[in-house]
Amino acid sequence: MDFNEINSGGSPGEYAWTQEDHDLFSRIINEPGPSSSAVPETAFDVSFAVPHKFSHGTQSAPGQMVERLNHLGLLPDADQPSMTYEIKGHRYTAALDPSSGVRLIHNSPEDQNIGAGPAGLPDFGAFIFETSRRGFPLPEQWAPPALIEKLQETGFMPSPNNTTTIALNGRTYNAELMQGGFVRLRRAG
Repeated sequence: MDFNEINSGGSPGEYAWTQEDHDLFSRIINEPGPSSSAVPETAFDVSFAVPHKFSHGTQSAPGQMVERLNHLGLLPDADQPSMTYEIKGHRYTAALDPSSGVRLIHNSPEDQNIGAGPAGLPDFGAFIFETSRRGFPLPEQWAPPALIEKLQETGFMPSPNNTTTIALNGRTYNAELMQGGFVRLRRAG
């Protein structure tokens, strides 16, 4: 079938499809597109490998972490130059840097996953950046804009007369809608 050819005498409906035309059309229609052929990258939970006083953010991977992950074959290399990690509820992309070290890139809030917290509560800890010296969210604080957006997206946004219960890094919090659209977070129990 020549799609560039214009028949001067006849309508398009008069064209008789051949088996070759039918096969070509079926192959084009049934061919997976670029988005459907992409396999989602597996995120490895490597929280066990980070030092006790690890603080979130983009940084070079700590030596202790590199040593532990090297023994398990979980470091990026020439064959796999980047990997996705989950570290204490936060999603990171690990990549080789020019000095042959490993760079941890803290993914944006939009790319963070919501984990499972205590008693099946959704854990939004990846969206909290103010923490105590031990790495836990403060007992009371305001929700940052990224967390408010995620609460709205997932249906956990509190309403004026109804608080919601969520988890932040494994601890239970009540989220309360305040005047002006702000959300106050208070540790429960």
